[in-house]
Amino acid sequence: MTNKMIHINYSPQHDDLVNLFMKDNREKYIICNEQLRDLVVNIDMENKEETINKIIELILIILKNKNLKEYIWSNYRNLNDEEKDKVYLEAKYLLDKKEPFIINTIYNKLVEIIDTGESLNIDGFFRFRMRDFMVYISIISDIALEEYLIKRDKNQFINTLKYFIESQDSKIDLLIIHIMEDGNFKFYDQNRIEIKDNNTEKMISMIIKEDLNYEDFLISTLINLCPKKIEIIDDLRDEISEEIIENIKIIFENNVKVTFKQ
Repeated sequence: MTNKMIHINYSPQHDDLVNLFMKDNREKYIICNEQLRDLVVNIDMENKEETINKIIELILIILKNKNLKEYIWSNYRNLNDEEKDKVYLEAKYLLDKKEPFIINTIYNKLVEIIDTGESLNIDGFFRFRMRDFMVYISIISDIALEEYLIKRDKNQFINTLKYFIESQDSKIDLLIIHIMEDGNFKFYDQNRIEIKDNNTEKMISMIIKEDLNYEDFLISTLINLCPKKIEIIDDLRDEISEEIIENIKIIFENNVKVTFKQ
């Protein structure tokens, strides 16, 4: 049996997840003192893959729970801590989706280090061998920030719309919204009679003239009619109709019933 010692220079005393990882794996994979410093990975070359996978696990913990957080907290200073947390969760989700690619890249770099017998300095590993990933973190974080701001603005709009509708007198007891397969909408009252009034026709003309989408038309109709209850017939059944339905549910809560085309 051939063993190889790989020295890991890293001081994770303030990283709870890293500490937990070290304690769970120190006897089999990692040699270190009680302060979790002066780390050494004991690699059984006959089981090299298993140990490399553990090192990858450690690096991913540091990447997601330290480097990503540090970037967001250092660069988005105009956000408060709660907003930074939301951006971080969004960025972490995006990073998780790319994990197979990240793991493969880390694996190749680790094999190169182990085969050449070099020491593994975690900080140096990120600074030099993972330099592209540090740029990647900034890109993912910026995308996450944009997604967060879009969701925040949308939620503010929906909450404002909800408050407005709740403050108005209802003009119709039941509004039936039929989402057609082509993405258009039709509206019916409780007697299944299609609603076509002057205001609706004006809205349609405005949407065509201003090149707006039909979701804008739907929102305008809800504002105009302020129904007590809504029934949605969804023939489209895709991500767009699902999002529209969820938004309507946020506004009207338990007063929404959804049915689907058989």
